[in-house]
Amino acid sequence: MERLKEMELELLITIRNNETTESNQFYKLFENRWPEYRECLSLLYNKGLFVDGDLQALPGLKKYQLTKQGNDRVSQLLSERSHAVHVKLAHLRRSKNLESSQREHSQFGLFAFLTHFSFRFRRQAH
Repeated sequence: MERLKEMELELLITIRNNETTESNQFYKLFENRWPEYRECLSLLYNKGLFVDGDLQALPGLKKYQLTKQGNDRVSQLLSERSHAVHVKLAHLRRSKNLESSQREHSQFGLFAFLTHFSFRFRRQAH
């Protein structure tokens, strides 16, 4: 998954799971990584993936909330990530199976070689 999509997913999930952090304090959730994430957050806001809603615990204070499009985007990004993981696992399994079959083939080749020569050098009974 490319870096921009990873940041997008992380921001959207953080917004979705946030219950108490005000929107003007949101940057604190990302500590020293905030400069990287600020631009991505602006893009998501401009796309309409979240809005500035009321904080339920303290009326008058605002927090970010996902829109329907934001929730749909989270699902899409998670699906893409899941697919990428499945592809990687399939590739690793295929590599492991290929490695295993090559090892078995080389062991069989060695066995056949040794068997062939052992029969050639046996004493023949007259």
